[in-house]
Amino acid sequence: MREEAEERKRLEEQKKQVALEEAKYQAEIAKIQDLLAQEPEDSERRADIEAKLQELNVQLDLVEEKKEEITKLQNGKAGNVYIISNLGSFGDKVFKVGMTRRLDPQERVDELGSASVPFKFDVHSFIFSEDAVGLENEMHNRLRARRLNKVNLRKEFFEVSLDELEQIVLDINPTAAFNRTMLAEDYKQSLSLGEEEIPLSNSDDTIEQSDEDDPDNGEND
Repeated sequence: MREEAEERKRLEEQKKQVALEEAKYQAEIAKIQDLLAQEPEDSERRADIEAKLQELNVQLDLVEEKKEEITKLQNGKAGNVYIISNLGSFGDKVFKVGMTRRLDPQERVDELGSASVPFKFDVHSFIFSEDAVGLENEMHNRLRARRLNKVNLRKEFFEVSLDELEQIVLDINPTAAFNRTMLAEDYKQSLSLGEEEIPLSNSDDTIEQSDEDDPDNGEND
């Protein structure tokens, strides 16, 4: 799938960037350790050097954690299942339940809301799993009777109440965070604007969106 290939390419680029960061911190730590070895025990500068070394080690730990996350995502099954809604586009009882392998799942949500719908999506839950594919399938199976498009299963929209969806998430993963709020900021702001308050369109600012640019076209997440 196109989306999967793009995500794997993105992860590979992120892995290279993380490797550069890791090498940078390792080199800096080696320099600081050399300085510390040469510094007398009673030196006033020693405490500052030790503090700097501790700070660099913390940064290196964070980089190594990110490296591990990328490796898990590259293994094929790890990822995040996301649950999102779009009040202005679909109402308050339609949710999209999908999966992404991106290191930052919010990137995928932002992409989905950038072109194919008039308003941005609200996130109700990101659930990380070592087997995100299996978790997504379990969610879809529990919601199969609520599926809107029963022909094209890649369209992962379900008609379900917020209460029921929250309960399903808690049944599957009791530790998962679930946000019940539908902010729908652009939609609510649009409702509050009178016709005279809506800015005139400028043809120079309007770009016709083709099907090829639709982030939900031909994808299964």
